[in-house]
Amino acid sequence: MVAYYRMPTFLERLLYYFLLPDLMAKIVYEILLRIPAISVTQPKQYMFYGFLALEYVVAVLQPGSFKPSWPHVNKVIILLVIMIFHGILVGLWWGNPLARMGIDTVNVLVVLANIVLLSDPYKVADTDFPRIFRYNRLYAIVMILLSIPAIMLNPASGVSVGGSTAGAVCMTILVTEIFVLKGPVHHMRVVIFTNLTLILATAPSWNRTALVFCAAALIIYLARIIGRHPFRVGYLALASVAIVCVAFVALPEDSGLYRRITGLQNIDLSDRTGSIGEREAESDAVTDKISALGKGAEIFGAGHGASYDVKYTWTWKFDYSNAHYGWVLFYLRYGFLGYLYMSAWIMFLVATVVKRFRSTDPACILVCLIALWNIGYLGTYGYFSFFIAGLPFMRPARRNRPRLRHRLAIDTPSQLGTQP
Repeated sequence: MVAYYRMPTFLERLLYYFLLPDLMAKIVYEILLRIPAISVTQPKQYMFYGFLALEYVVAVLQPGSFKPSWPHVNKVIILLVIMIFHGILVGLWWGNPLARMGIDTVNVLVVLANIVLLSDPYKVADTDFPRIFRYNRLYAIVMILLSIPAIMLNPASGVSVGGSTAGAVCMTILVTEIFVLKGPVHHMRVVIFTNLTLILATAPSWNRTALVFCAAALIIYLARIIGRHPFRVGYLALASVAIVCVAFVALPEDSGLYRRITGLQNIDLSDRTGSIGEREAESDAVTDKISALGKGAEIFGAGHGASYDVKYTWTWKFDYSNAHYGWVLFYLRYGFLGYLYMSAWIMFLVATVVKRFRSTDPACILVCLIALWNIGYLGTYGYFSFFIAGLPFMRPARRNRPRLRHRLAIDTPSQLGTQP
């Protein structure tokens, strides 16, 4: 049988767009320029949005290349449209800088555009997930190996597969492969061992959200198999507890994860130093900002382009427009209405998890796990909701009729369907 090359779909390219900027940052900034990874957020964003801009230009210049399935578009786009108009109008009312308003609006527009683009079955249905799994595994291996010279040149670096977004996408793809793995037993064992090794190799640099994700992913995996293998659930649960205990004991005391875990034991929400204290300081500063603007701002927020001044442990940040807590970010931009927007956002994410977690389709599992990351990051890094670019709200598509594997053909729309 002749094997035909399957061109990457938009979904596949989007996943690579999440990963490539961090690979570039690891080589150019961390190794060649010896700049800490935490300082190169902007270049990675420029590269990511540049890739997406090219996709949008191609979609506009090629009539017929984009056929959205409007009945299957996630209804979260209604919320996004409201947020965009709300943020722009309120931002104009308060006279926020137009450039900063544009940046905040583009973040939401990209989420909206990608959700609509991914509603086109032709941009999802032929996604070659085995290829994605191979390339992602190669990416993880390369990033871990590149971390060795990065640490030698700059001790502040750590072993990781990227920042918050790239790390979440890479780990999600590794876990997704484990969830949908089929084939000879020895092959499955090799893949599971390799993927788990790659995940655990980056454990010292995990944040609290990564810990929550791993726990939630394990619970979902156990829920998927409890009906078929009830005894295996008990064995895996006990083994997981033992592995966690051993891993914590073996974790280096100077690692970021160890400091984050032990920091939870001595947490003091009245303190304004350290990572959690600085998040509380952001909350205080946003509350002061909104209160100073008056009652209207308390209801409608300060709009897109809003900024504030905040004192961190060792420095001040002026004209700062970000906030780590999701509810603080939404309150800054949209006021009390922002709490409603965020609640609706969480409801859509939870609905995604509930609908997809039992599926055997890799696209469904991928979306489910990314939604878990988004829920977790709303409590630690609110901007993740926009940087993940609408992926948690994608409606996976599949072919309704069997076809030759690897063969690329143009089918009629009736042969394409979307997951319920």
